Amino acid sequence: MFSYSRIVDLTLPLIPGVGNRPLTIERGRTEEITVHVPVDHPWYIMHRVATISHIGTHIEAPYHCFPEGRDLASIPIEQLIGEAVVLDLSTLPPDSTVGAAEMAAVAARAGGVRRGDIAFLLTGYADRRAMPEYEHRPSLLAESMDYLTEAGVKLVGTDLSGLEGPLTPGHLDCHLALLGRDIPFIENVANLGALSRPRVFVCALPIPVQGLDAFPLRIVAFE
Repeated sequence: MFSYSRIVDLTLPLIPGVGNRPLTIERGRTEEITVHVPVDHPWYIMHRVATISHIGTHIEAPYHCFPEGRDLASIPIEQLIGEAVVLDLSTLPPDSTVGAAEMAAVAARAGGVRRGDIAFLLTGYADRRAMPEYEHRPSLLAESMDYLTEAGVKLVGTDLSGLEGPLTPGHLDCHLALLGRDIPFIENVANLGALSRPRVFVCALPIPVQGLDAFPLRIVAFE
């Protein structure tokens, strides 16, 4: 029987109007927003919501970079639920490049990567985005993603707003290494540092929208 003693929310809350990719919401009475018979109740509301798909804690499907790739509705549910290993990159020095050897060493400290794992990459730079040192965060190389895929991971997440860093040679190097192998990834994973152990059970569930490449999702970890 599955048991746990603690749940950790790994999702950034979305605040309408805040950030350089703002979410906007417009409230109205239900009959103003959609076709609906007026209801005699003082607070019967709906919202119009406008946003881009890459905002907050969001998952990116292979369709983001490959026209024949899976969209959000096509990702198997089994790929979004399971054991996750937290790979701690936060002890790496500034301006590090993370290749296969560096990722293997980090994985060994976490007890190893198992086939079928979700891999979360903790850099410790998530709260430094407005600071100069953010430009000196670890930069992932495509070969580090090759290492994870060859180890058998089914989903990757990072606490940063992107997989690539300032010293990654190409803007999409890590994107292509994962999405080209049908492995989606999640950006802006929150609260990884709040996890007390390197291995947890995770549910990372986006809304299965057909024809969409990315969208915010809710992630929870069970310790």
